[in-house]
Amino acid sequence: MKMEKQNSKNENRNHKRIASKAMHIIGMVFMWLALTTLFALIFGFIVMWLWNWLIPAIFGLGTITFWQAFGILFLAKLLFGGGFSMRHHPYRRKYEPFNEHKKAFFNGESDFRHSPRN
Repeated sequence: MKMEKQNSKNENRNHKRIASKAMHIIGMVFMWLALTTLFALIFGFIVMWLWNWLIPAIFGLGTITFWQAFGILFLAKLLFGGGFSMRHHPYRRKYEPFNEHKKAFFNGESDFRHSPRN
């Protein structure tokens, strides 16, 4: 009887731990969505403000709305930013596997100061 109560307590703890992890992941996803939306709104308003301040005075063009500014940002990201994939992310190289030459260098297994030059 005592063993069954202990197993029940352990199962209850495991369920609580799993539920806690799931809630943490869901919270992080919502936080990421909220921050992404916030940054998109901020950058859209910045582009709109700068365009409406500079472009009509310099080039004589008309003013734009927020959605037009957001569209300009989207178009610029597609044309100049390489799309929306993580392929061109600046920190991606950190996670790519090292080749043997780099591994030997960083592990201190080779001394390039005394190696013969080609």
